[in-house]
Amino acid sequence: METPYGEIPEKLVKDMTVQEMHDYLKARYRRRSVLKGAGVLGVAAAAGPLFWRQSAASASTATAPQWIAYGADPTSEMYVSWSAGSAGGPSPAVPAPQVRWGLDRHYGSTEFAAFSGTVPVPAISGEPAEDTVYSNALLQGLQPNTKYHYSVSNDGVNWSADTTFTTAEAGASDFRFTMVGDEATFDTSSLPIAQVIAALRPRFNVVVGDLSYAGDGSGYYTNGVPTGASDFSPANWDAYLGIVGPVAAQSIPWHVGVGNHEMEPLANFGYVGFTTRFPQAYAKQKVTGSPVVQSFTYGNVAIIQLDGNDLSAEISDNNGYTEGKQTAWLANELARYRAPGSGIDFIVVGFHNCVFSSNTTHGSDGGIRTVWQGLFDHYQVDLVVNGHVHAYERTNPVIGGEVTKVVPSGGTVHPATDGTTYINAGGGGQDLYTGWYGTTGGGDPANASGPPLIWEWTGTDSATGGTGTAEDITDPVVNYSAYRHANWSFISLDVKAPRFAGDKTSMLVRGIDPAQNSSGITGTSPVVMDSVRLERRSGDG
Repeated sequence: METPYGEIPEKLVKDMTVQEMHDYLKARYRRRSVLKGAGVLGVAAAAGPLFWRQSAASASTATAPQWIAYGADPTSEMYVSWSAGSAGGPSPAVPAPQVRWGLDRHYGSTEFAAFSGTVPVPAISGEPAEDTVYSNALLQGLQPNTKYHYSVSNDGVNWSADTTFTTAEAGASDFRFTMVGDEATFDTSSLPIAQVIAALRPRFNVVVGDLSYAGDGSGYYTNGVPTGASDFSPANWDAYLGIVGPVAAQSIPWHVGVGNHEMEPLANFGYVGFTTRFPQAYAKQKVTGSPVVQSFTYGNVAIIQLDGNDLSAEISDNNGYTEGKQTAWLANELARYRAPGSGIDFIVVGFHNCVFSSNTTHGSDGGIRTVWQGLFDHYQVDLVVNGHVHAYERTNPVIGGEVTKVVPSGGTVHPATDGTTYINAGGGGQDLYTGWYGTTGGGDPANASGPPLIWEWTGTDSATGGTGTAEDITDPVVNYSAYRHANWSFISLDVKAPRFAGDKTSMLVRGIDPAQNSSGITGTSPVVMDSVRLERRSGDG
């Protein structure tokens, strides 16, 4: 593949991320020539054949929203991303995208963008333009638990306002993070949720899919190839980033996963727009079969983000697309984190589709539950967080499809013996789903007749996808709902680190409920509507 800075052999391109291409060019042609070229040629480092597109020139060099995410090592690496222009165009000129950074407002270091360009648009009928220019740079060699200042520019002359971030602490420590799903772009709900998240000062935030709702959620593919673009609105991404960036994501690492609405009429299983906007430390696609899965650790907690679209029985556009590779990778990651000496006590897994939900919309997904629940049981996964259902729900702990104990709000779970807790945190801003089946331990009572339902394949469920047709049938697992509430909300997780090997360590999970009415969030002073404490002995995994 030819780039403005040199050639990358085609045999390497197919298995390389954007960052790996940049590193290859730096090593082969030397950093000086690559970065000098970035300033002269009007783009930064090279990208793959699906990503490469030089921006059309215009007079504007203004930056727009900024957002960040940890690199492969959260203690020493940070991705900085920003955009310019809008989806409807025209694309602005971005002649020299770069980040200046340092310990104070004098900065002292500069990093040119590893990528700068637009989302590649396939030649299909009705495909809208995507003229927003996205740029990103990976800052490396940072110090743990250190506050850094940064500013971004598209031309090296005009700079964004000074912004800060803090790297992860090294070793086990007390810390807080947040998780949420189904955010959307509403000033009355999506924006206040982001503001409340920021006010809690989490070390990072994890989004379990359905961010901007640019895509319709399904129906764009025939045998994995995009064939239509009905109701696809890329401008929603400009709105989404314009909401979360300024109030939260420019200073709080914003780790995002995909939902069904991220399957867009684009290449690479619909995810090339997502990976263009959100550089993260994704696992290699040749290993996972997916371009959008990742894992990272902070202290004694491991975070694994999966793609539930691979196994979903309800929404099957990408059914089995990883050919079992994602599940094999998941098993290896769980084994690695549960191995003696790993330093990991808690494992939190996030993905979009619900393993357990008693809501009348969507409900539970048996295509996922059948394949992954056994792995969660075997490796004692502490917490699984989903979205998809626009409401909050927590389960009692479950092993092998059986509730092991009833845990009211404020109770304690010992995952090593009690099993996995499942939480749906889909109240991030999109319109709420208020219908419920069956009984619960607290919160909203049933308002629909009948038991909870689950989507199941009539044929087989396996790591390579389901067969037959999907049916919404009675869920054989009963009495799993511990607390549920149809509201705009998210979860806050406070980790108490062990002081020594064998010491007690805990994770307090709280459902956060900002003041609201049926029209939106009315105040940013939140209350705790539900909580559960997960406890372990350090090293007992």
